[in-house]
Amino acid sequence: MKRLLLLFLLIPICLYADWKIVDRRDWPVSGGKVVASELRVTNGAVEAEVSLIHFTATDIRLEVVANTDGQIGGLRELIETRGGLAGINGGYFQANLDPIGLLISNSRVVHKFQKAKILSGIFYVKSGRPFLARIPEFRGTEGIQEAIQCGPFLVDGGRPVSGLDDSRTAARTFIFSCGASFWGFGICRSVTLEEMGDILAHVTLIPERHISRALNFDGGSSSTFYARADDRTIFSEQRPVVSNYLLLKSKR
Repeated sequence: MKRLLLLFLLIPICLYADWKIVDRRDWPVSGGKVVASELRVTNGAVEAEVSLIHFTATDIRLEVVANTDGQIGGLRELIETRGGLAGINGGYFQANLDPIGLLISNSRVVHKFQKAKILSGIFYVKSGRPFLARIPEFRGTEGIQEAIQCGPFLVDGGRPVSGLDDSRTAARTFIFSCGASFWGFGICRSVTLEEMGDILAHVTLIPERHISRALNFDGGSSSTFYARADDRTIFSEQRPVVSNYLLLKSKR
């Protein structure tokens, strides 16, 4: 009986230990204030490609850009014309580019808050500081400069969220925090939501950092990621025109 109990306790540890980094490359962005990383992660049966941008929150600005009229032709165009360092697609939207869920851009409410099971979290910026909140924690839009309501939550309290979909493989973008001061966002390809939650929670994607919270953004054909490292560009895009984007910019 004791041997069976010990085996049961070891199973989750073994599963988490299966994921490991088999290749990684890191590049400085904006003179090293920001770092871009590309990694390959595997558990022996499945391989994921992860591209990340990570930074100390006080060194940068995060800006939500609405594209409800479809005039922005894609993330690369947006960053190169507005001088950003990196970016990803934002939240869910209708076929006509109307946003789904709360969307705030430069203190303007583009779309109101919505209640839906999948819209379980909100990324927002208040007084220049980024936050990730579950819906019950959110205290309203007063004073908020930028916001994207999306979901599901992937990591909470440093652990993968239970009940994530384990059937559909796709590229997906996400935003994460490693405590209050260190943040990042990225794209993960070729795994399910459940596998992505495990990777973000249990693989050391950022040296000497542990992801405490992570929120899924719109995925599938809407997934797009762009980062201008000091000596190269990292770019991945499927559908170029989406309803909204999240940009990372230098502080002026």
